[in-house]
Amino acid sequence: MLISRQSVAAALLALGCTAAGAQQAPDAAGAIAEAVQGGASQYRPPAAASEDPDEARRARCESLKAQYNATSKQRSYQSAGPATQTAQGRTIPRIERDKSRKSLQEAYRANCT
Repeated sequence: MLISRQSVAAALLALGCTAAGAQQAPDAAGAIAEAVQGGASQYRPPAAASEDPDEARRARCESLKAQYNATSKQRSYQSAGPATQTAQGRTIPRIERDKSRKSLQEAYRANCT
């Protein structure tokens, strides 16, 4: 008898949910109809509009060109680590050329030409 009461309760619950869902559908339809008649729209376009791919590429190329032109044309060097000691005991600093200008140039050539 306990199982039948549970099944009856489940059936009544299911019918109640269906009836409640049926009552909400006209309300939603009415709200939509009111909004359409009133000219109101709940749709909001995205804040950031998608940019044209060509325009985005052009802006990126201009940015790379500006960064390249802002770097110094003279060669610059920086310390690359600890100094090296020769067989005679002299220490020679380890330096390497700054490659930021060259990397910007390569990026511009790869993406913009």
